[in-house]
Amino acid sequence: MPSDHEIQFHRSFLGLKMALAIWNEDYNYQNQRGGPPDRQQRRESDPVYDYHVRQGPHYPAKPPGDPLADKKYDAFMARTDGGFDALTITTKRGMSGQNFPIAATPWELTNSVLCFGTGKFTPVVNAMMEVTGHYANIRDTQLIRPADINITDPAECITKEVPLYLWIQEFSAGKNVVDNRPAPEGWVAFREYHGGIDVLVLPNGEVIGAMGKRYQSNNGSTYSVISPLDFWAPGSRAVATGIRVLTTRITAAAMRGLKAIASIPTKEMALLAATRLSNTLPGVAVSTRGVVPFEHLGRRTLIMGEDLAKFRAYMARSHSQSGFYDVMVHADTDSFYILEKAGGKEVWREVSVSEVAAIIRPNLASGDKIRLLACEVGQSGGPAQKLANELGRDVWAPSTALPATPKGAGSIKSFKPIDGGKFYQFVPERGAAQLAGPGAKVTGNEVKGTITNAR
Repeated sequence: MPSDHEIQFHRSFLGLKMALAIWNEDYNYQNQRGGPPDRQQRRESDPVYDYHVRQGPHYPAKPPGDPLADKKYDAFMARTDGGFDALTITTKRGMSGQNFPIAATPWELTNSVLCFGTGKFTPVVNAMMEVTGHYANIRDTQLIRPADINITDPAECITKEVPLYLWIQEFSAGKNVVDNRPAPEGWVAFREYHGGIDVLVLPNGEVIGAMGKRYQSNNGSTYSVISPLDFWAPGSRAVATGIRVLTTRITAAAMRGLKAIASIPTKEMALLAATRLSNTLPGVAVSTRGVVPFEHLGRRTLIMGEDLAKFRAYMARSHSQSGFYDVMVHADTDSFYILEKAGGKEVWREVSVSEVAAIIRPNLASGDKIRLLACEVGQSGGPAQKLANELGRDVWAPSTALPATPKGAGSIKSFKPIDGGKFYQFVPERGAAQLAGPGAKVTGNEVKGTITNAR
């Protein structure tokens, strides 16, 4: 690891405007004893100016930015308020010339424009012109999130601290064809932002800001309608800790603190992320068995997988009944299930009674009874009884398959089990007893479709 002085020299650049001003001062006052007037006083009062005077080019060297003299780069300066300013930075002279790769991280060596000219990420500097981050617009397939976190806006992911990873895994798929590898198992690309995604990353490649770019069509081509400066405005949704890192000084200790992130996110990492966020994000429950997606809609909960959107539309046109909390989930006489995709195929995954109970328990009001909108669970000793025992609540459940559409007309439309089935009431620790009345008690409205048996 280079020393602090070497790191600060090789990672810090010069703002072209101030570098030219200092050079001009030296040129104009080259014959004046003591140099430019008030320079010492200004250096004492302005640490950034003092830094440039110490590190900058001085007359009679060529002015910075002259042809064949200095390399120039477009960059952004991160302000402490979270905003960003566009500027041009230029390399420094001294110590046999500036060599950024000496102090670069492994991620920067591959991705930064400052290293061998092969990367696409432009530098972000702090007030001292030290490179503390990088910015780029990448393809929407090159940013991935945990597949079980149902948030499709990258900026919202940043706000809610959902981990995002760069997935720039290009390879040759044929003659002159370059593509991006599919996301690893447990992860998914955004794929909705054909104008690209603006990302801000730390020197180790950790994503601390992201926003998908909208685009407009122009004679068959697309172009972005926002700029980086529009995105990185004060109050932007880059995480506060990331902004603090961008505006602090770079030292050897700081570099050691920027540990390399995993180059290939794993399924286990995705599950850990979902587990960490399950108590703060809506629609995600996690156990050792995996992630269980769900959605609360007023006085009811849908515990569904790939078919969540379909059943959400069904339930949006129906109503719950006072005193009851509805739970819609696939089931049979033995267990609950959700529909998942694995290897391109749809498969059923079992969901335990305790997982269902954990999902709905926080939403239950005092005295609520549970109405299970699930096929065949209303049989003695089955999932309905176990759920009643788990929650300490009465559970009503159908003994046969249950259509997802209400039958009847007007206010008498109801959920009615098919093939002569009935709703049964399950009392905690007491087993099942048929509801009073000549038939199954039915409540609420329904919509078109059938809750499919999950066997």
